[in-house]
Amino acid sequence: MLLDGGMVVLTVLSAGGGAYDAVSGRSPVPLPPRHVLRVILTGAVVIHVGEALAAGRQARQRGLPARGWALQTLAVGFPSLFALRRATAPAESGSLVGPGELTATPGRRPS
Repeated sequence: MLLDGGMVVLTVLSAGGGAYDAVSGRSPVPLPPRHVLRVILTGAVVIHVGEALAAGRQARQRGLPARGWALQTLAVGFPSLFALRRATAPAESGSLVGPGELTATPGRRPS
């Protein structure tokens, strides 16, 4: 869940310690208060969990590895859902994209 850079930054800044103070002292724009960052982080986690559940269900319905798609979506969010949609697109593209292959180009299987 914390593999996404934005999630890591939100976690570090909202967790306390000196990171918030260090960043806010150097930032050219004021940071939101720490409690607002916690609300944003909570919302982002809820959204990622919902996306992961949806991705797992969609992958299972299409005969793809549901756990892999769910975990990938939990980590990176909506780009994984786009990749799942590409993976299950009509056979015109000629390729299936598996979890972890977000950068696959349609019509070509990643190597």
